[in-house]
Amino acid sequence: MSKQEKDRLDTFKRLYEANVSLLVRFARRFILSETAEDIVQDVFLELWESRKAVDEVSSKAYLFTAVKNRCINHLKHEQVKLLYEHTAQIENRLLGLDYYDSIEKLMIETEDRQRIHKQIDLLPNKCRRIVKLSYLEDMNSSDIAELLHLSIRTVEHQLYLGIKTLREKLRNK
Repeated sequence: MSKQEKDRLDTFKRLYEANVSLLVRFARRFILSETAEDIVQDVFLELWESRKAVDEVSSKAYLFTAVKNRCINHLKHEQVKLLYEHTAQIENRLLGLDYYDSIEKLMIETEDRQRIHKQIDLLPNKCRRIVKLSYLEDMNSSDIAELLHLSIRTVEHQLYLGIKTLREKLRNK
């Protein structure tokens, strides 16, 4: 290792040790602890990999701005994820309401009930079990998720696929 590389490494170590705990505490004010630590590590890794002279960016203002921007990006990403999950949940509920009446009417007649059960039995295993628990045993998504050790999102996605498939199959016959 050349003297210049060693000096750069020593300067970087001092910069890291002097600021890491302060930056993590700052990030923890806005996001979860583990994620805060990851963000700070990413900022320092990016700084190291950029090969900029450490002195050029050694100001606390630069480090705080970099951490702040990563926190903002992380929170925006979380917001998009939550919005998507919430929208999917509402769409699944609306889909269920739209077709609940038609499925319920079909189930009144024995012949139609048998046809529905036959189509449910043709669904893939996980989807079939979730549809049966939801519509035949009247369980909600969170109870099904807990019972089957799945995420609520997985249960709702399987319900969506199951209802969509049943609707297509029953409509075609």
